[in-house]
Amino acid sequence: MSIATYYDILRVSRQAAPEGVRSAYRKLAQRYHPDKLQGHDDAARVMAALNEAYAVLSDPQKRALYDRSIAGAQARAAAARRIAAQPRLREPAWPWWLLFATIAFAMAAIGTVAYRMIFPGVAIAAVHAQKVMKK
Repeated sequence: MSIATYYDILRVSRQAAPEGVRSAYRKLAQRYHPDKLQGHDDAARVMAALNEAYAVLSDPQKRALYDRSIAGAQARAAAARRIAAQPRLREPAWPWWLLFATIAFAMAAIGTVAYRMIFPGVAIAAVHAQKVMKK
């Protein structure tokens, strides 16, 4: 999708001389003037666009600045197209082993707590037996 430039609005090329711009503006202004197109609501909008385009393209300094902005926009669009056309690198996979390790650790912790709650004497006896064995 491209956006209409002032050159497109006045239907002139980017290399058009100031006389060519003026001539194109006059032809289009006569054709789309709101006084000639009494029943059309868009006539004023079209005429405003023509006036704005002519104001920029008739002034050499404004035209040079406008040409630079168009060139920059085209360069940015071309760069965006190049980036979009590049193949995407595969993103690193999520470390599933970390999930499994976390689940295993949680199950071991829950199992230990459950074991000590269900068999409190056995766990204490095992600790006591280890202490006696060390002596």
